Amino acid sequence: MSMIEVRARKERIDEAIRTRDPGLFANSFVAWLEAMSYMRVAPNMTKIGLDPGPIPKFTYVDLREMTVRVDADDTVMAYCIAAGLKGDASGFRGLHNILTQQLGPLYPGSTALAHCNQIIDPIVSLDDAVGQVLKAMLEGQSFDAAGLWNAGLRVLQRLRSSNFAAELAPLLADWLREQWTAAIAAPGHFKLARADSAVPAIEQALTDSKNDQAFAAALLYAAFESVEPQFDPEYRRQLAVIAQRA
Repeated sequence: MSMIEVRARKERIDEAIRTRDPGLFANSFVAWLEAMSYMRVAPNMTKIGLDPGPIPKFTYVDLREMTVRVDADDTVMAYCIAAGLKGDASGFRGLHNILTQQLGPLYPGSTALAHCNQIIDPIVSLDDAVGQVLKAMLEGQSFDAAGLWNAGLRVLQRLRSSNFAAELAPLLADWLREQWTAAIAAPGHFKLARADSAVPAIEQALTDSKNDQAFAAALLYAAFESVEPQFDPEYRRQLAVIAQRA
């Protein structure tokens, strides 16, 4: 019964992230964190013949545990990625306001959201980099080719380590498809380098109709030559691996 409840809680938080619904997210957030903690403990209890029982309720102290805060940062960052890719600044601000009201200014996940609403310099971590990309998206800033490529790479890197990769990958794929379609339609505006060779490669990548991680990686791989100055070639090698579907 508890595993059914875990799945139900995952479905609710998934829906909140996909639809960028701050109220639904806030009402599902702590329950999801409880489910994540339960999932870490339950298998070990089962192995030693104990019934893990129902999902325990959190206390205020539980919400301060490091593992819980890591789960919270991942969950809030997933919401921020969804909001950024859709340019949903009101949904972003709404989440911060509601969670602050419910759980206080240092609510679990506040660190993730802070990456997206303040200038970070120097950028040290992946969350720093992703947060600055999302900040630009939420503020409606436009990207040149290098900025567009970097944005796609950073969000792809971040979602691959998230519990919400399946929910976020189609959103990223849609965003990249739209952005690079516009870029090859106006290569001078986006300042595409080596457009004669880069544009056909991008056009070919765009023919893939699947909106998944493999598409996003293949498109970024194809667009690599259009960016000046170029990024580390190691990124392109990594993208080639991600672009391969089983």
